[in-house]
Amino acid sequence: MMKGTVNIKGVTVNASHGAYGFEREEVHPFTADAVLYTEDIDCGDELARTCDYGKAADIMAEELSAPSVNLIETLAARIAKRLAAEFGCDCSATVHKPEAPLKVRFSDVSVTAHARFTRVCLGLGSNMGDRKGYLDGAVAAITADKDNRDVRVSSYIATAPYGGAAKGEFLNACLVMRTLKSPSGLLSMCAALESTAGRVRRQRWGDRTLDADILFYGGEIIDVPGLTVPHTDMCNRGFVLGPLCEIAPGTVHPVYGKTVADLYAELKRREK
Repeated sequence: MMKGTVNIKGVTVNASHGAYGFEREEVHPFTADAVLYTEDIDCGDELARTCDYGKAADIMAEELSAPSVNLIETLAARIAKRLAAEFGCDCSATVHKPEAPLKVRFSDVSVTAHARFTRVCLGLGSNMGDRKGYLDGAVAAITADKDNRDVRVSSYIATAPYGGAAKGEFLNACLVMRTLKSPSGLLSMCAALESTAGRVRRQRWGDRTLDADILFYGGEIIDVPGLTVPHTDMCNRGFVLGPLCEIAPGTVHPVYGKTVADLYAELKRREK
């Protein structure tokens, strides 16, 4: 497989974007360029396997023609993310505003935004009601989200409750995918999945219709209010490491520097 780029330059639309009122009263030219980073540039001369640059150009023009926004940063980010979601590859987009209201002589003002996919691992669990139905629903919603690509799901496994509060047997699984979502955006997605499943948080580690946890976000270490990644207790949880080992055994824990397969083997030795 050959990596390469598809470059589209100079898509121009007259529009009324700008932070000042007078900019929104008249139309001005806005131009967009885009670079799509494809993993399959050697596609065997098959149109269906490459990025359709005609469609890409139409998307760029649509975003430039959208209702007025204050910032060309907004336009660039929207174009980059929409192209990445459409074609499943990393993308950068540059928006030019050659008639920006500056008081000095200039030739152009431009902003570039990047949309990149990150490989993430999630853990799913349920021990109330239709456990398989809740997991299936979460997987279906994740897969349908255009921000997510290449979704792979482990086998579902039945496990005893963990932590001492929950009573019913769990059904657990792990999921690996590429996503355009930021860590906070991914956390919001997980919360929405739990809410859709009717989860009510009454007790830590208690019974729940659905639990959706971020295990890994690329190789990043994140510790902010409400989100710690990698998941702090995953190395003690066979119901996490087992399914994850099935689909992503070589994933390296960024804190411990060990693969998921190594961590699972260590856990099994400790449990003997």
